[in-house]
Amino acid sequence: MPAPPAASSIRRLPVAPLPLPRESLLSWLGHLSTVYEVPRTSMATACGLLRPGDNAARIADSGPTSLVYGLGDEVVLRVEQATGLSGDELQAMTWMRFLGTAVKFDLVKTAPRNLFRVMKASWIDPREFKFCPSCVEENDGRWPLEWCTPWMFACLRHRCYLLAACPECHTPLPGAHVNLDQGTCHGSEKHRMTDVLLWRCGTAYKKWKAPDLHDEVLADLQKFLEERLASARPEAVQLRGVFADLAAMADFAFRVARPENFEGADPVVADGFTDFCTPSNQGSYAPRIAGPKPMAKAAALRISAQILFSGDPWSAARAIVDFAARPLPVRALQLNKAWRKTPPQDTTRLIARIVESVRVAAPSVKGHNGRVLR
Repeated sequence: MPAPPAASSIRRLPVAPLPLPRESLLSWLGHLSTVYEVPRTSMATACGLLRPGDNAARIADSGPTSLVYGLGDEVVLRVEQATGLSGDELQAMTWMRFLGTAVKFDLVKTAPRNLFRVMKASWIDPREFKFCPSCVEENDGRWPLEWCTPWMFACLRHRCYLLAACPECHTPLPGAHVNLDQGTCHGSEKHRMTDVLLWRCGTAYKKWKAPDLHDEVLADLQKFLEERLASARPEAVQLRGVFADLAAMADFAFRVARPENFEGADPVVADGFTDFCTPSNQGSYAPRIAGPKPMAKAAALRISAQILFSGDPWSAARAIVDFAARPLPVRALQLNKAWRKTPPQDTTRLIARIVESVRVAAPSVKGHNGRVLR
């Protein structure tokens, strides 16, 4: 078998597959490295994304120097010269494409060390990744940037949920840098004393079986979100509030919803919420892990959509927990405390009454003898 070509022998790359619409920078780069049979860092250097000696962290899924947040003018010029792509095409493969919609405008003026914080404030973790196996097989392992956001939880083309972990061994995906076209699940088990490998999963990523989507509430929400993520920049100013409202009501759901609020949801979604939360001795549900998994976020968004699109968000929210009651219900205390300290940002008047009511509600409960404690 002939040796793979050296990255230095790759001059201009228009013969390589051009980015698909909405494709991620990491997906495009990974596909090129597969086509040319060179390491990802070598291909990144050939494309101009890296200079000789640059740290590979610049093509990681997150981190203060990662190019996935957006490309500087110098990098854009180098990549334009190496590939023939335009600056707009290149920036559309980074988080800059969602500026003003899913991502806060602060991303433009933020210092590198705070970029991840801005993304988290936008309700996005750049390290999070999930995918549709059928789409991966059809597109040679290439994938859209939306799969790294909580706003994409299902594939409407194949009517299935996106996967973030192996359905066989439940091992999470290692991240957005993974090679979906040729990679396999890295789940394994070793002997606890001898460290001998006892079992390895090895299931090909594109052969994973995704759960079917039957829930029309989430199907309609996914269509709604896809249309807004694809909106042109002039509309972005008006759309930022849509995503902020959904995120705020998802936070509301995480803190006060119960499993019984998911009537009609697909089991994988309801179970995702139940797995994230555990009942307390006071009957409320509290997070038991550091952060919600993708299916838990989909569950919270389901409640968020039911509140926002009900025609009367105030009444819909009170149907889940009556934060207007006095004394304040126990399971609303955590939300009251969090929103008094840091109220939701960029939200619209649609949920203004909900936010204000939660923030000003008297954090009081009844003691064992029926007296009101403040």
